[in-house]
Amino acid sequence: MKDKVKGLILGIAIGTIFTGTTIFADYGSKQTVWYKPINFFMNGERKLTEDILIVNGTSYVPLKTVAKVANVPLTADFDRYNIYLGSVPTNKGVSVAQAIQKVKSTYGSKIPKGYRVELDNIDEAGNYSIHVYEVVIDNKVTGEGHTATFYWYTVDKYTGTISAMFDY
Repeated sequence: MKDKVKGLILGIAIGTIFTGTTIFADYGSKQTVWYKPINFFMNGERKLTEDILIVNGTSYVPLKTVAKVANVPLTADFDRYNIYLGSVPTNKGVSVAQAIQKVKSTYGSKIPKGYRVELDNIDEAGNYSIHVYEVVIDNKVTGEGHTATFYWYTVDKYTGTISAMFDY
């Protein structure tokens, strides 16, 4: 019985040491955050004063403020995931919905019925990565499951050209 009590106390002591380390690690990092009015200058001339967020020396300035300082229009095109400072280009490219539709119309006969076709991300070049997959429910009681990927496609945002990420 004494061995069990000793083991319990030793286990609690070791657990406390590790927990203490974890807590220290969590509180060990310091964040310096400011929300202050800052003067904005362009070519040596003060343009305006706006409140901005500064975290650890990095300034987070709203694009609206940048557009005001530069005296250019700001246009958002959320269908294409674009923001334009200044003039809008004549070729804005295809929207996400158009890219998904192009994949469906080009590869629809190969995509199994019931599979989802969705934007996964936008790559470094600004092109759309389209994910074709199904959701497989493993446990009907809890609803837990996983995704089963059928294929990945890249759609060039400006030409609409589709590239399969892998060979069939």
